[in-house]
Amino acid sequence: MIRVIVRNVVILVLTVAVIVTVSIVVHKFKRPGQMDVVAAQSMDMSSLKPPTGVAHVELWPVRKEALSSVVTYTGTVKAYNEQEIDARITGRVVELPVYPGDTVKAGQIVVRLDTAEVDAKADQASAEALQAAIAAHAAHLTEHIHHMAAFKQASAQRDAAVHGLADAESSEQNARDAIDEANGAVSSARSSRDYWTAELAREKRLADAGAVSLQEYQSELSQAQAADAQFVQAQAKAREAVSASKAAGARVAQARSEVNAASAAQQMAEADTIIGDAQTRQAQAGAAASNAAAREARVVAGYSTIAAPLAGAVSERPISPGTLVQPGAVLLRIAQIDKVRVQANVAVADVSGIAVGSPVTIAVQGVPALQALPGNVTSIFPSADPKTHTDTVEAVVANPSHHLFPGAFVSMRIAKQPSAPSLIVPTEAIRTLGGSPTIWIAQPRTAAADASQYECEKCHMRYSAADAKRYNYVHPMDGGRLLPVASAAPAQKVTASQYECEKCHMRYSAADAKRYNFVDPMDGGKLLPVSEPASPSLTYTAHQVTVTPGASDGPRTAVSSDDLHPGDLVIRRFVSGIYEGATVSEGQ
Repeated sequence: MIRVIVRNVVILVLTVAVIVTVSIVVHKFKRPGQMDVVAAQSMDMSSLKPPTGVAHVELWPVRKEALSSVVTYTGTVKAYNEQEIDARITGRVVELPVYPGDTVKAGQIVVRLDTAEVDAKADQASAEALQAAIAAHAAHLTEHIHHMAAFKQASAQRDAAVHGLADAESSEQNARDAIDEANGAVSSARSSRDYWTAELAREKRLADAGAVSLQEYQSELSQAQAADAQFVQAQAKAREAVSASKAAGARVAQARSEVNAASAAQQMAEADTIIGDAQTRQAQAGAAASNAAAREARVVAGYSTIAAPLAGAVSERPISPGTLVQPGAVLLRIAQIDKVRVQANVAVADVSGIAVGSPVTIAVQGVPALQALPGNVTSIFPSADPKTHTDTVEAVVANPSHHLFPGAFVSMRIAKQPSAPSLIVPTEAIRTLGGSPTIWIAQPRTAAADASQYECEKCHMRYSAADAKRYNYVHPMDGGRLLPVASAAPAQKVTASQYECEKCHMRYSAADAKRYNFVDPMDGGKLLPVSEPASPSLTYTAHQVTVTPGASDGPRTAVSSDDLHPGDLVIRRFVSGIYEGATVSEGQ
């Protein structure tokens, strides 16, 4: 415990000794008028003024015009088109001559698989197709040579039978007509016989009575006998006609039987023809199926050689030669990157001012050659992300040198539709001072603008006579002497200094440059000789103006302010050490 107390006491004594020593050193070596830290913090900084050297600045006249504002988003590069090359058959990779980064042409062979199995199947399918073709040809010949010939013969026989039937029916009809004629003759002969029989009986009675002579009776008898003979003859012809008719009917029946038989034979031949035709078509269909199978086998065999479907660069090769792959396995990925699609998720509020065709500038950070690639909006996706409330805006950009890689992040500056006319200032002129957006303008200088009466011999910061006396005529920060100024500087043209700061471009005379060892006393930049003295120019007074920024296209920004008007001269670039009322002149 005692050790701890002793150690703490020693530490406290050493600390007090260090503080006392530092205080003595600071007091002893402090230059006249120089403040310590506490004094500096308690000093009224509002009374300090920067040096009054003439700052050469670049001025930009304020204009009022419509501005096509620009919004900047981070975009992602995507290949214009990307194709996965996958296996369509099972096989072992025997050749894979490309690697990621290689460029390929459309149709270039990029993968070869083992073809032994698929070639064997293709040969088998071709043999089966040949056999099927032979069978189809045989079926065709059988149908046309055998069945068609039988059908034609049966048709001819039926035609002959039909013709014979027609002849038999005609003969039968003639026989029937002959019967009718014979029956008529029989009827006529019967009538004649009956007449002469009755006449002969009457003549016989008359002859028996002696009324007629025997000659007359015999004449009547001859007539009666002739009529009887004609009747007998007519009956015989009638019987012959009936017999002929029966014979003709028999021939008709036989002819009909032959026609029926011929028709049946024709139908059978026709059925055989139909069956043969079906068999032929079936054989031909089998041959067609076999040919299709052979073609399919050849196509499948062709899957063993894979060509690039498009020109592009190999982006991925997930397998290696010797790998056994299955259908669907990804072998390569080829990306078309001669032109690429650049997509950005843009806030819905900004999308409303963007249209297809709007100019786009693509930049890749850290790549000097890719700082201003031109393009145009080619697509605005029709739906927004409900979580991020953004929409995808896409631009197609030419990429002939392949510097834009798919997946890379880029900056997309997208031009929106022009706004209403407003005050336009350079974007780089806007600074945030005191929490407010501010610009500096250059106002024509008057004699009252230079009110300092004493100037630091080192940094040329000026002070009033009261301040100089207050600080004992020593600069409170740099320690340099405050020297009286010969006279206040009226509005005049100034001659350009011969040396210029490489940082803030403030100019100094050759004497001052030598005095400061050619180093800017404020910024520490080297003072470089000016090749040609600048032409005399009017001096201005710097004035701070608070503005409200609006739309911007990058280099320019629309602003609003009651203290800013068209034609006002804006200090384009901020100059280190500038202050309210500082003297500036236009120059490079």
